[in-house]
Amino acid sequence: MKRTFALVAALTTGMVSIAVAENQPNFSDAPNNPFVVPAQRPQATYRFIDPGLPSLEGEDGVSAAGGVSNVIYLNNCKPNGCAITPGGDSSIANRSSIPDQASTVQPFAYSDAVWQQVVSCVRATYASYGVQIVTDRPASGNYHMAIVAGVPQNVQMQQGVGGVSPFSCGYIHNAISFSFANVYGGNVDDICWTVAQETAHSWGLDHKFDNKDPMTYLQSGPSRKAFQNTSGSCGEYQARACQCGGSTMNSHMDILQTFGSSTPTPPTVNISSPKTGENVPLGFPIRAEVIDDIGASKAELRIDGNLVSTLNNPPWVWNAPASVGQGMHTIKVTGYDISGTPAEASVTITIGAACKTPGDCSSDTDTCVDGRCVPGEGTTGGLGSTCTKNEECKSGQCGMDGAGNGYCVENCNPEMDGCPGNFDCIASGPSGGVCWPGEGDGGGCTTSSDSGGVAFLALGLGALLITRRRKK
Repeated sequence: MKRTFALVAALTTGMVSIAVAENQPNFSDAPNNPFVVPAQRPQATYRFIDPGLPSLEGEDGVSAAGGVSNVIYLNNCKPNGCAITPGGDSSIANRSSIPDQASTVQPFAYSDAVWQQVVSCVRATYASYGVQIVTDRPASGNYHMAIVAGVPQNVQMQQGVGGVSPFSCGYIHNAISFSFANVYGGNVDDICWTVAQETAHSWGLDHKFDNKDPMTYLQSGPSRKAFQNTSGSCGEYQARACQCGGSTMNSHMDILQTFGSSTPTPPTVNISSPKTGENVPLGFPIRAEVIDDIGASKAELRIDGNLVSTLNNPPWVWNAPASVGQGMHTIKVTGYDISGTPAEASVTITIGAACKTPGDCSSDTDTCVDGRCVPGEGTTGGLGSTCTKNEECKSGQCGMDGAGNGYCVENCNPEMDGCPGNFDCIASGPSGGVCWPGEGDGGGCTTSSDSGGVAFLALGLGALLITRRRKK
């Protein structure tokens, strides 16, 4: 005999005592009495299944004892709806502990374009974890089926319920969760939020009293939720103890412990404008493409190795600062996926003619480094000026040697005749260097076997051991 009992948190009072632990500060919209001030959005919930029910191991040719499956199958029930029978949970057999009778869930009511946005959002939400989101039913093996379609009445749930999932204090093999997408008017973020919450319920996550987390009922936080790596109280519109014990829950760590972390692939970065070798005007535009299978989170623009700007949303477009003057410059864009995995692209361009000597620069206070005109010794904060921190330098880079001397530096290529007179190109890494006051004569740099190492600290970059490179 099936034994279940329902918990509809927004509609049932007196279930659990209030947690004593300090609450997370993400609940500014919590009403004093949620039963007087109804929720503005249909809320997702869960239904306990009796852990004493017989195991489904061996049913439908699939073993529930085969370990946790990391596959989540998103099913929009198109074109004819999803037929579900009542009984012990089995995604393979379309059987669920949620409905009381044979039921049909209506198809996803919105366009294929909206569906793809929902899928992308769910993938982004789970991108940090070892979870695979698919939209085609797996041909074999265990999997969670997330039905993203229909309305609550399709499975005998009351109006106002946005989704429901079986729940126990642990992972439920081959569970079916329901996110009633058709009640959200095509709002992608609301549907995505519900899918994330319902799927997570089936491996033991409770509601969390934190408006940034997908497990929340609170609506004052961001519309696009993310599992928070913080321990906070469980609860709907007020803090309470967690259903499976304890006073707090960390949803991020719970999912990480269940599935492990993802192995992300880096994004693809392309600088569409300008192209390598182009001659461009002052303040030229820079356009890049950052493409990732899950989603790009930010892009950084560097010019001649110096961070100029960071964008957190597309379009990835910048205008070069007016301070980027005549000569050759290297433009680099670094893009990141939502897991922080980087990829980069770079181009080399020229503003005006590339300089060969300081006399080629339009400003008397500029000097020439690797074909580009930069503020020189005649400018406060120019190359070679004394400094104690990056902000004092026009280049944004203050180098410190082991004797406590600090000078403003410019990036240089050790293989070019790049630094002006009285500067050496000192290697600062495997592929670059900086112009450092020394005995140079404006020429290139080769490693001298009798020159000692210089301890060099580029503030904000950490301590590096630099080999003095000077012209023979």
